[in-house]
Amino acid sequence: MIHRFTRRASAVLASTRLLVLMCSLSVTMTWAGSLAATVPQGDAIAGRIQGLLRKSVEDLIFVQGGSFKMGDFGQVHSADRLPYTGQSEALPLHEVELDGFSIGRYKVTYEDFDVYTDAKGLPRIATARFDARYRLQPGVPAGVNWAEAKAYCRWVGEMTHLPFDLPTEAQWEYAARDRGKFVVWATSDGGFEVGKSVASDEQYEQFMPSVPSPSVHPNGRFPPSPLGLYDMGLSGFEWADDWFSPDYYSHSPRKNPRGPATGTEKVQRGIDARSADTAMTMYRERRAPMARPFVGHDGQVKSERDVRSGFRCVVNRASPVVP
Repeated sequence: MIHRFTRRASAVLASTRLLVLMCSLSVTMTWAGSLAATVPQGDAIAGRIQGLLRKSVEDLIFVQGGSFKMGDFGQVHSADRLPYTGQSEALPLHEVELDGFSIGRYKVTYEDFDVYTDAKGLPRIATARFDARYRLQPGVPAGVNWAEAKAYCRWVGEMTHLPFDLPTEAQWEYAARDRGKFVVWATSDGGFEVGKSVASDEQYEQFMPSVPSPSVHPNGRFPPSPLGLYDMGLSGFEWADDWFSPDYYSHSPRKNPRGPATGTEKVQRGIDARSADTAMTMYRERRAPMARPFVGHDGQVKSERDVRSGFRCVVNRASPVVP
């Protein structure tokens, strides 16, 4: 199927870029009004692209900008005035000011990512033996390498003419904490209740019957956070745009921090092995931007990526995006 779409995709995307440029010359057009012109009609891949772009915009949640104290706030919030995470890299608690932005209601799924790879003429991901089992249930967040997540968001931005990108670490935490409030977990009530706000082992098995001991489950199985965000760090990891540095918080700029200029690991946020500790909104994870494939004793690649490494995109615009 990939090869069938490759030649079509090249022609579709070339004409799409030209039409996007033409549409951008008219500032009075709404995004919804220009979408039909942006993606040519009557072609299978074009229709899938159009659906993905519309979904990507309609699922955005606007987050009003503001100031907040970023990092482990246990010393000013917990009953015993002790840090929640025990991480030195989540300290010091420091003031951050962010411009407004919009963030995806859900993490990007394998179905979403397939549209991107088919449109670009790239091989589909998660076809190795272990990875492929995650595809059997719809709505499962795609496990990708950092560069793939970055490229996907940028491609959606190119196609919609909107500034899509990966969220910065500060944006992710600000959104997960309901605009910077002292929220420990990004659930509907800020608590961590197995079976009601996060999945139990039995529910993981129920949601993912094709996968032994699954690490993630389909999007939207539990109530969203007060901002309307689903599974924020509660079903696997989520990539941030930033390079990781353990002492970055001690010298982070106050306004719109973007992380160190260079590094060897990228920031991730989210749950590891169903741990309430790592699922905390201020807990910092680090991971190499590219996972090492797992090769079995027979020499066959069993898994190409970390299925836990999902992502969602943001739009860096200080006003809401109108669908």
